[in-house]
Amino acid sequence: MNSILTLDNVSMTYYTKKTRTEAIKNLSFDVKQGEFISVLGPSGCGKTTLLSLISGTLRPTSGRILLDGAEITGTSTDVGYMLQRDHLFEWRTIYKNITLGLEIQHKKSKENLEHCDRLIEEYGLKDFVRHYPSQLSGGMRQRVALIRTLALSPKVLLLDEPFSALDFQTRLHVCDDVYAIIKKEGITAVLVTHDISEAISMSDRIAILTARPATLKRMHRVGLGHVATPLMRREAPSFSAQFETLWKEVAADG
Repeated sequence: MNSILTLDNVSMTYYTKKTRTEAIKNLSFDVKQGEFISVLGPSGCGKTTLLSLISGTLRPTSGRILLDGAEITGTSTDVGYMLQRDHLFEWRTIYKNITLGLEIQHKKSKENLEHCDRLIEEYGLKDFVRHYPSQLSGGMRQRVALIRTLALSPKVLLLDEPFSALDFQTRLHVCDDVYAIIKKEGITAVLVTHDISEAISMSDRIAILTARPATLKRMHRVGLGHVATPLMRREAPSFSAQFETLWKEVAADG
């Protein structure tokens, strides 16, 4: 399977007039087409900075990030970004929220709108297109936010702790929901999370980062691709042992 995303010796240093903060140092790894990667590491190690670099909103101090063989030099619709909050506009209907990205990018072509309609139909939003965000549950709002992102047909989807604002029961359900959509659409995904259980339950591999400046400590292969859903993976025989191993590795740098 070919790599769609490559980080090649990436470093990121923040400068002010008085300080120099090295956030990421010589970080390298690949993400394969259709793969789901999670990123774990101690608080403040640079996980969100990493997503900003992949999205093109930041440029690395040194090194390169390649998407489908081309260096990322700025933002583009090839990289989708799903944030901690859904950021739906309360005064726009669900349909108008979903098509917002296309509107901003001036890409409301017949083909793209038909793609939106397919996503809306396929993922259970058809009956809600005339509703407003305040009429939906937290889980449904996150589904709308995901479909809004996928409407732009990104090659890679970045997820920055997108379930952290949800209560535990809703979070489990939404993880299953989001995972199913991502896998069915064949989207390559990179998730940043503090939740080790979440990372194991959703990922093919987990990139474990060191304390700041972040570099790759180890790439952990989960090996639960044969289990259908994230919730079912939590019941897998190897889950507890993987959790303990990862917790020790992250805590050692915390």
